[in-house]
Amino acid sequence: MGFVIYDLETSGLNKRFDQILQFAAIPTNDDLEEIAAPVNVRARLLPSIVPSPGALHVTRRFIDQITDPSLPTLYQAACEIHEASMSWSPSMFLGYNSIRFDEEFLRQTFYQNLRHPIYVTNLNGNNRGDVLRLVRGVALLNPNAIALPTGADGRRSFRLEDLG
Repeated sequence: MGFVIYDLETSGLNKRFDQILQFAAIPTNDDLEEIAAPVNVRARLLPSIVPSPGALHVTRRFIDQITDPSLPTLYQAACEIHEASMSWSPSMFLGYNSIRFDEEFLRQTFYQNLRHPIYVTNLNGNNRGDVLRLVRGVALLNPNAIALPTGADGRRSFRLEDLG
């Protein structure tokens, strides 16, 4: 069983009122060697969605970039993401904060766009893992194993962009 390392960019934090703007994934073998071309799917913002300013800041996108009519619709993107995800089975799907965030957006997107099954990452022999949880576990059990930066409040930061 190989791995699929993936990440999403979204229009906000609410899986029911925001949408996926970008899905990127790299399928690998057990040795983390790429076994297929990376997938990078962008979607045009739905007219009914008002993107969060914070999400636009994090994704470094402007309104004209996410409303570009040449981008695929969310339905087209959902179909492409679903088809690619199904083709990688069985795999271990890995992301950073993926269980509580990315997975929820994927499922909601598949549900809203009639892609079955919606539980792609944990059916058909697939498993899923969250690297954020692994990092937190290592930091708890062996605090010196990972160099975690300290924020202005004096607490360790587990933000992906802070880890290096």
